[in-house]
Amino acid sequence: MGVLRNNINYIAEFSDKELELEFFNQYIQKAVRYIRPIMMCLGILNTLFIIPDYFFIGDFSAFIHAAAGRAVLFLIVLILFFGIKRTNNYRKFAVWITLGETAVVSLFFYVLNSYKNPDYLIQAFGVMVILMVLCMVPNRWIYTIAMSVFTSTGFLILSKSLIKGIEDREFWAGAVYIWIVIILSAILSFRSNYIERIWYMNNKELTRLSITDPLSGAFNRAKFNEEMEKWTGYAKRYNTDFSIAIIDFDDFKRINDNYGHLVGDMVIIEFVSLIKKNIRECDIFARWGGEEFILLLPNTNINQAVEFAERIRKSIENHDFYIAGKLTCSIGVAQMSPDDDETTLLKKVDNVLYAAKKAGKNKVVWF
Repeated sequence: MGVLRNNINYIAEFSDKELELEFFNQYIQKAVRYIRPIMMCLGILNTLFIIPDYFFIGDFSAFIHAAAGRAVLFLIVLILFFGIKRTNNYRKFAVWITLGETAVVSLFFYVLNSYKNPDYLIQAFGVMVILMVLCMVPNRWIYTIAMSVFTSTGFLILSKSLIKGIEDREFWAGAVYIWIVIILSAILSFRSNYIERIWYMNNKELTRLSITDPLSGAFNRAKFNEEMEKWTGYAKRYNTDFSIAIIDFDDFKRINDNYGHLVGDMVIIEFVSLIKKNIRECDIFARWGGEEFILLLPNTNINQAVEFAERIRKSIENHDFYIAGKLTCSIGVAQMSPDDDETTLLKKVDNVLYAAKKAGKNKVVWF
């Protein structure tokens, strides 16, 4: 938990920009589902406020200006409603949201300016509601605070210059209440952003643990089964090449017997690290069982797979595993044919691995 805390900075974002981008992109996918309908409802509600404006704004010309402002805001809401749906980048999303908030607050100031000597405290309560809504809207925390300061400061300056007869005591009481709302909302918003990121990291770690072999760091059998089904189905559906390789250490029992299981574990960990440096991002590398590992090679024909397997065999043969010294491995390789399914493909590659062992070990044999 301490490590997670250290990864979140003072503006409630991950210090790692790529991680923050990853988090916020998945966050807005959920947020957009409810932000858009709420935005439309608020836009319609704002337009309906033309009715009380008609009765409370004494000057008809000022009423027309206020109504025009509300119409412009509704147009902005429509643009945001459709624009946010197409947004797949969190920075653009945050900018869209902040622009929408700025438009709402600016309209509030514009309509307030149209009223003849409005009640200060009633308008102050309206500002408090706006501040609480700002903190509830998904956005970067720093943008939320900036909008809150802009809203409160703009309102207080406008009230002081526009509303006549405000007593100093009344004015400062309203200002204090507004800033209390800002501080409390900022704390709650910070905490919410902070906890969202903690949950995200915890869920990410749980997902990683559920698909990873705890010793080696390679994918586990469950993840392998999932990917095997996915890629065999993909290869059949789109008629693409798909190959598979099983890697098995030669005489691994000798290492455990001579040096102990801890050294054997260290060899496995180092081996996995070595393999991960040589595979592609699309390749699936999993622990099959014991000292056996399996590689799924999408979009790879048998010749490419054999060439790749030979590189792995040589890299292991030439690597110094410290206490265990030099080691070798046998590799079986097979390509999926139109008649294969998961079971027959695994049986083929298992048979050629056995053939590699029988042929003297430290070999690549293919079907």
